[in-house]
Amino acid sequence: MVCATVALATPPGETGPHDTPVRFVPATAGGMVSLGIYDSAGALVRVLCDEWPFSRFHIGLNGLSTGWDGHDDTGQSVAAGTYTARGFVVGDIAVSGEAFHFNDWIEAADSPRIVSVAATQLLSNGDILLMARLAGGRWALVRYSPESKMRWQTMVTMPVHTAQLAAGNLVAFVLLDGTLRGAGLEDGADVPLPVKTNDIVAVAARGDRLALLDADAVRFYTLPSFDLGGEATGLPSPLASLALLDQGAVAAGEDGSVWRWQTSWSKVDMPAGAKVRIVSSGRSNTFWVLEERADGSTCVAQYSPEAGRLAEWSPPTGGGNITSLAATPEEDYFTATLAVPDGQRTVAIRRRNDGGGWEYVFDKKITDSSGFGWRGGALAASGGEVPAEVTVRQVENPLDPGASRQLVLRATLLKTGPVLGTTDGLPLLRVSTGNGDNRVMIVPGGEENTARFFQGDGSCVEEYALSNLGDITSFDAGTIKMAGGDETSAPPFEEEVIP
Repeated sequence: MVCATVALATPPGETGPHDTPVRFVPATAGGMVSLGIYDSAGALVRVLCDEWPFSRFHIGLNGLSTGWDGHDDTGQSVAAGTYTARGFVVGDIAVSGEAFHFNDWIEAADSPRIVSVAATQLLSNGDILLMARLAGGRWALVRYSPESKMRWQTMVTMPVHTAQLAAGNLVAFVLLDGTLRGAGLEDGADVPLPVKTNDIVAVAARGDRLALLDADAVRFYTLPSFDLGGEATGLPSPLASLALLDQGAVAAGEDGSVWRWQTSWSKVDMPAGAKVRIVSSGRSNTFWVLEERADGSTCVAQYSPEAGRLAEWSPPTGGGNITSLAATPEEDYFTATLAVPDGQRTVAIRRRNDGGGWEYVFDKKITDSSGFGWRGGALAASGGEVPAEVTVRQVENPLDPGASRQLVLRATLLKTGPVLGTTDGLPLLRVSTGNGDNRVMIVPGGEENTARFFQGDGSCVEEYALSNLGDITSFDAGTIKMAGGDETSAPPFEEEVIP
């Protein structure tokens, strides 16, 4: 793949006082023009025009013209010699978006480019907060509405290594690498927090209540005033996760134990050999846990401090291990993120009130597609070949009927986005405006002069359908003799007509 930057010598449609005019007669009535300067060995030294409409050129009596300053694409003067100007007029080629592959979160062009989910939090209306890593290495707090057509709202972007989320009635509490931040649930605006925000181990919220755990104690606050409502000191062991109940709180120790706070700490009996990694608030006075069994498998379980274990959900065989959990106090409903061999899954699950098991609200999988290719005649998330060229049959140029009509097009990455160009590097057609892609591929379509174009940025693979690729006409704009950057034989003067 080639990345290139095109530097224009003069403003569009203008020529500098010392530029060499380059003139040509287009064989069609309209289209987009790409024009290059080639050395005597046939190598492209300068992209002079990159998808220019006719209106960007000077229009003369016998065709179109622009200027060349004698520099190559790096801005250096070219060596002495004979150079050729030639290009293509690209007509009515159709480009249509077809699909997003290997990432169920990405449903449309405006979906956040999620690569992985670090933490989730359910809101009272069924929306879900995600702390997610995006393509390009950025992190963002985004809000997802599974029941709405307006699914996404990117709330705030920030750097993060480890994250926890909690949500009160109005504020999302975001714990990033031990530092607590507040973000408004409606717009993501920063909310100043009049509490200790550094060296926080865990955060929990429930309606108008907030709890913060540090190395010394759990402190309870009333929202939105942030009045201190009490402290749970004398921690029974180093704690790692915290959840609020209707009455008191529960916490998970770093050793996998579970503790309940009312007026003092008491240990909660758990199954033999099980270790709890995360606790989360549940309906009424229940709580949910991410439980790691003695054999290394994981499950989500619901508990009552009085009645014990109420329900359990385990991933299907081969479904991966659970890495994060978040539930809601409004109903028996949780989200869990799982590590799977080829990526990550995030599920949202409700417990049916009639005792009929579990109801999946959604199941979103991200498959690692950073090394996508073409294998066995189909798109593959990894491995296989990465074809970059297709051959098309061009429209005949009536001004040069003897010219070859066979053209090889190459999928290429420029800094401005993925393009189709010639094998020598002249860009002809921008496929999309995205500039974060790092891999492209093209294969022939089912009919002549059609193709399937694929591009990936690490979050997914986008597919485009290209048709009418033969509507490309080549043309020759003559030769120019240069002596160390200066023209030695200029073309004849032509009076120009400004439209």
